[in-house]
Amino acid sequence: MNLTPAKQAELHRALDDALADHALLSAPPGLEPLIGTPPLPVAHIADGELHIVRHKDNGCVQFVFPAAGPATLAPQGWDWIVQATLRTGEHMTQSMIEKIEEHNKPERLLSLRHGYGVAATPEELAASRGHKVLLLVHGVFSSIDGAFADVDLQPLLERYEGRVFGYDHWTIAKTPQRNALDLLSLLPQDVAWEVDILCHSRGGLVVRSLLTQAMPDIVQARSGRFSKIGTVMFVAAANQGSPLASPDEIQQFLNAAALLASFSSGMALDVVIGLARMVLSLGFGRPSIQALASGSELIGKLDHGATLLTSANSYYARANFDYGHSALERTGALLSHALMDSASDLIVPYANVLLPQATPDDAHLLSFGTAEQKQNEVWHTEFFSQPATRAFLLQHLR
Repeated sequence: MNLTPAKQAELHRALDDALADHALLSAPPGLEPLIGTPPLPVAHIADGELHIVRHKDNGCVQFVFPAAGPATLAPQGWDWIVQATLRTGEHMTQSMIEKIEEHNKPERLLSLRHGYGVAATPEELAASRGHKVLLLVHGVFSSIDGAFADVDLQPLLERYEGRVFGYDHWTIAKTPQRNALDLLSLLPQDVAWEVDILCHSRGGLVVRSLLTQAMPDIVQARSGRFSKIGTVMFVAAANQGSPLASPDEIQQFLNAAALLASFSSGMALDVVIGLARMVLSLGFGRPSIQALASGSELIGKLDHGATLLTSANSYYARANFDYGHSALERTGALLSHALMDSASDLIVPYANVLLPQATPDDAHLLSFGTAEQKQNEVWHTEFFSQPATRAFLLQHLR
């Protein structure tokens, strides 16, 4: 299985960015390995550099991190071809990180009545003043197009009379609270939206930041821009973070993300590779990474502060995914058994989708599997292709 043209473009961008930053040590002349290229013995790449590898049969992209041992990498054989080797001694700057994100997409507020690629105009925003609107907020490594491409927009555009907007933003260069402030700055100060919100993944933390009462700068920026908070739908949202986004688990997080980014538009390979470079260069100290970890300072502030979110206006969709009996397992991705066994959608734990102390009734909660019972159809980037999710959205967004 080869990468799609879109995924090849993402991989090209990642390697071009690394080359421009003098971080690319080696790569074949083309993205597709020559026919008959054998996997490089694992012992040859268990070294001090970062290797981007692809499965010889299915094309899945993974990372071999510095000092990974052969026993860890290949307990049942080795079927991976080296795509590129990156220098781990580089020193990444904020401008380099922003360049990676900028090459993937610009930050802007989209008017989805025109599709996924057109920014909202001042005239459209002025015309939305005082009206009910729907706002979409994507997750980590993603975009509005990537995260919500499977959402049937037409009935939503009809219900909201064309006032459906999406916020394309950077997720590794900025913190969720910075994203929230930047979003508010894109709106006229007196637009007074009656806003419903649909978010996915890390977008949950952006929305929680957007609606918190515990951050004075956000409260001030929100004044006049939101007049009423309606329905808020958290789909696979990292409301309580992810333990994978921690110093001990970040490599698992990156390989899980690279797996999903290989085959889904919901995550971008170039941004995943950018975060891998960033972690190896700067460690876990970047606020944008720390914020996503379970128990982070941001999550603690959101948990203990007042909010405009209530049990009545909050809705959730979550999944407990059985990686061990799924199509994804057949990719041979370099993931630990602990990740496979945990109750999660592969990225966000099943329990962490809910807000703290939330006990939603059946009308406010869509679950694929239970905490004890896994299923093998729905994982982190596959919610919106499910008929049950589409029905859930249309039932409550109106």
